[in-house]
Amino acid sequence: MLKRIITGIILIAVLAVFIVCSYFVSPIFMDMLVLIFLAGSVYELYNCFKDAGYKMFKSPAILLLLTAYPAFYLMQYYVGDGARTVSAGIQGLMIALAASACLALLIFTFRPLSKKYCAMEHIDGEASVEGETQNGNCVECEAHSEASVEGGACENCEQRVETSGKLMLNDLFANVFLLVYPITFFMLAWVASYKYGALFAVLYAIVVPIIGGDMFAYFLGSLIGGKKLCPKISPKKTVAGAIGAVIGATVMSIVFFAIFECAPAFAEKCGYIPFFAGEGRLYKSALVYLALGVMMGVASELGDLCASAIKRAIGIKDYGKIFPGHGGFLDRIDSVMFCLVPLLVAFTIIYGF
Repeated sequence: MLKRIITGIILIAVLAVFIVCSYFVSPIFMDMLVLIFLAGSVYELYNCFKDAGYKMFKSPAILLLLTAYPAFYLMQYYVGDGARTVSAGIQGLMIALAASACLALLIFTFRPLSKKYCAMEHIDGEASVEGETQNGNCVECEAHSEASVEGGACENCEQRVETSGKLMLNDLFANVFLLVYPITFFMLAWVASYKYGALFAVLYAIVVPIIGGDMFAYFLGSLIGGKKLCPKISPKKTVAGAIGAVIGATVMSIVFFAIFECAPAFAEKCGYIPFFAGEGRLYKSALVYLALGVMMGVASELGDLCASAIKRAIGIKDYGKIFPGHGGFLDRIDSVMFCLVPLLVAFTIIYGF
């Protein structure tokens, strides 16, 4: 626990540095923080999929990482009337995403299939199984290597060896999934940054689910324990921890209300637009922040569970080890990515754009 606390303090200090730079220099520092965690998360998930046996393509993910922010930034500021009134930046993100997906499809189309199957139905105990090759060897004819397969036939059993598109299709799905999760999910932070203010929207999307939801979930779950939430997906998560996440996210949301609604000069400097105007605005805003906190707490837990399900599917405990006691980049932002979707929906309803 001590290692986790120390790492958490360091991460909060780093976040504070980016906040200060964003406030006094430029909001672009928050965007760069997002890009750093995005690149680290892509690197981790790429290696996890590769270690799990998928044939991963480097080029599509690299292309999207290199072009997404420039495409968003340039189109947002130099096409249309500005960040708050047009969707040119979002269009730039979609173009970068589509181009990267096209590249993945082209690699899939023209890259030779590497998985081979022996057409012979081998008998393994009582079951008749297709003779799948492993590392170039037929399951039944383990002595064979790829060099022993000539003219499309297995020399040992003299059965036809075929390539299978089904396994390569799984490889394609893994590569396209990498473009969506975490890249497209986390790129929504840039949209929130330029439409609703980097020092409000992005900070809210990071602090509420991580410092509020994750931290409260960890300490309350460790303190109380009790019934498991979803033991088949995440054995350590408890119902008490999930309740703690909702409570913590709600508390942090109210803190944001106190800062941004009750300190107008500071809020204006951060690019914040109040939720409501006129009589009773504070009361209305407080109710909205309360509802947002509950929503973010639930979404953060769902994001953690989804990330855990992926980890279990590929047989790993953490996506990385760069943050002692916390795992990797993706382990830190899994809840943030999931929260960005409902948060943008809520902001669109509240602000009307």
